[in-house]
Amino acid sequence: MWPQTSLAMLAAVFPQHEVQIWDCIAERLSYLDVWNQLNEFKPDWLILESVSATISHDAIVGLYAHSLGTKTILISPHGKALSQETHSRFPFFTHVLDYGQQIEGEPEYVIRELITGESRQPHEIFETLPPARQDLLPMQKYDLPLIGRGYTFVITSRGCPFRCIYCRTTVTWESKVRYRSVESIVEEIRRYHLTNIAFHADTATVNRKQMLAICEGIKSLPWQVRWICNSRVDTVDLEMLQAMKSAGCWMICYGIESGDDRVLAMNKKEATVADAERAVKWAKQAGLKVCGYFMLGLFGDTTETMEATTRLASTLPLDLCNFALAAPYPGTEWGRIAGERGWINTSAWEGLDQNYRAIVDQPDCSHQEVLAAQRRAYLKWYGSWRGVKFLFQAWRPHYARFFWQLVKNHLGG
Repeated sequence: MWPQTSLAMLAAVFPQHEVQIWDCIAERLSYLDVWNQLNEFKPDWLILESVSATISHDAIVGLYAHSLGTKTILISPHGKALSQETHSRFPFFTHVLDYGQQIEGEPEYVIRELITGESRQPHEIFETLPPARQDLLPMQKYDLPLIGRGYTFVITSRGCPFRCIYCRTTVTWESKVRYRSVESIVEEIRRYHLTNIAFHADTATVNRKQMLAICEGIKSLPWQVRWICNSRVDTVDLEMLQAMKSAGCWMICYGIESGDDRVLAMNKKEATVADAERAVKWAKQAGLKVCGYFMLGLFGDTTETMEATTRLASTLPLDLCNFALAAPYPGTEWGRIAGERGWINTSAWEGLDQNYRAIVDQPDCSHQEVLAAQRRAYLKWYGSWRGVKFLFQAWRPHYARFFWQLVKNHLGG
C-alpha cells in the first residue's frame, strides 16, 4: 500500500476548496462504497491517478462520476503514451493528462488552472509547491512489515536523469529533474509531526547536496524521525550514508536490477554489479538495513542471466528482497523494442504489471521462464536464513492475509 502523497500535493494547491482524498486500496473501499461516497459528497471534479495495469478498473470510478455530472481528470503516463486509444476507450473523461504533460509549470498548477481558471504565475514551480496535505491521507491505514503502521511518503524530487529503458519515469518526466526545497520538505514534516517516513523520489540520492541538507534539516527537529529512501547504487558514498544514518535513516532501497553486466548495459542501466556490491557494503558499514530491488525478464535476459541475478541477491548481505518483472510499459524504450519485435503476447493493459504478470516472449527468454525464475528467486531468498530472519522480524498477526496473498500470487503457479 503506497501512500497517495502525490494526490496530497495536488490537494495543497486548492486551499479555498473542500477537498477529499479517497484511497480505495488502503481503506478497502468497494465500487459500491465509492458510488455511495460520490452520491454523498457530490464533487464538482474527480481526479484519478492511474497506471497501465489499473486504468481499466479506475475508469469504472470515472464513469460513475460522469454519470452524476461530475467532471473528471485522469492523470496517467499511460494516457500520454497511448493518448488516442485512452480517449477512444474512455470518452467520458473530461481531461486526460499525465505528470509530464505541460508546457510550463507543474501539473498541480495545470490542473488548478483547468478547474478554477486561475492562470499560472511564473513563480509557481515545483520548488514553490506548498507542503502536501498529509492530513487528508488515511495514514493509520498505511502499514507494511518492518516499516510499521502510520508511515507516509514525503516527495523530495521529480524525475531522474538516467534513461533505463524499462522505467515509466522516462515517459512521465522525460528525464527532466527538479528538486523540492529542503525548507518545504522539513516544513511538511514539522507541520504534520511526521515520525515514520519513506522519502519518495525517482532517485532520492541523485542530488548529494540536497540529501545532506535534508539530513541536517531532520536533525534540527525536536523529535526523532525514522525514515527510509530509494537509491541507485552509483549515487551514494560512505560519507553520505553515514550522514543519513545519523539523521534517522534506517534502511536504503537499492534498484540493483540484474546480476549480469551485459544485461544492465543493454537496458541502459549505467550501474554495474561491482557498483551494487560496493554500495551494499557501504550501507552496511554505515549501519543501515538494505532492501534490494531486482528485475527479471529484462531486455537480453536468459535463464542463465536470471540465475545470476538470483545468485547475486543471495550473495549480497540484504535484509529484504524484491523480484519484479520487466513490464513493457507504453512509451518506454523497452515497450517499443518488445512491440516492434512482436514479443508482447497480450494486448490487455492489465498485463502491464511488474509484480505478477510476464507478457514478453524473447527468443531466449519466454514469459514462462521469467515466471519460473521469479518463483525460484523468491523460494531461494526467503527460504534462506536471511529470508527467514525477515519473516520472523516482520511478522504480526494482522499481516497474515498480506503474507498469504504474496505467497499465493508469487508461488501459486
